[in-house]
Amino acid sequence: MEYPEQLQDYALNEIRRRIQTGEYPGGYHLVSKTIADSLGISSTPVISAINRLAMMGLVELLPRRGAVVRKHTAADIRHFSDTRIMMERYAARHACRNVDKMPEVTREMHKAAEELATIPLDNIERISELENRFHSLFVSLAGNPQLDRLYNFNWGVGSVYHIYTVKNVDPENLRTSLLEHREILRILLSGDSDQLERILLAHLRFVDRAADWAQT
Repeated sequence: MEYPEQLQDYALNEIRRRIQTGEYPGGYHLVSKTIADSLGISSTPVISAINRLAMMGLVELLPRRGAVVRKHTAADIRHFSDTRIMMERYAARHACRNVDKMPEVTREMHKAAEELATIPLDNIERISELENRFHSLFVSLAGNPQLDRLYNFNWGVGSVYHIYTVKNVDPENLRTSLLEHREILRILLSGDSDQLERILLAHLRFVDRAADWAQT
């Protein structure tokens, strides 16, 4: 029997959420039947989801142990950050050229930026959701569907690292980072691609700095 793709996506998103929040920490043994029972579904879509998470690098499939949550390192966080920076810096010049053609996108970016500016700092999951929404919308302004797909795949993995770092940084540093979304949007609307690249680099390096802070 084939299970609907949306059921597999549901299992994947829920397992990933539990990894993000630490309910399934690094090294945790993922038992498909136990997870399926908790979700109220059969094991088949859960097994499919676990295999997809393994392809994404969030889960390891080990001989005689089965599936375990991968333990992330500071190097993993930096690799995610470097890939994200590469894609967003590429998007910057194209976004500046296209920004006037897509006012609905910048309106949604504005909403996300304003919520990020005032959100309680302990609402970690929502912060990560808004961060992803703002930057995914920004990347979409480049008008390159393949870039959108690659960016979303990278975030599917990187969201785990992002939540980890956000939970481990000084609140003042986190608030500064969240407020920077307003300035990114202002510069984007001005069309200054050089300045936009500079602020994006500084903003996205927050993940690297957070990885360092989390190790101290």
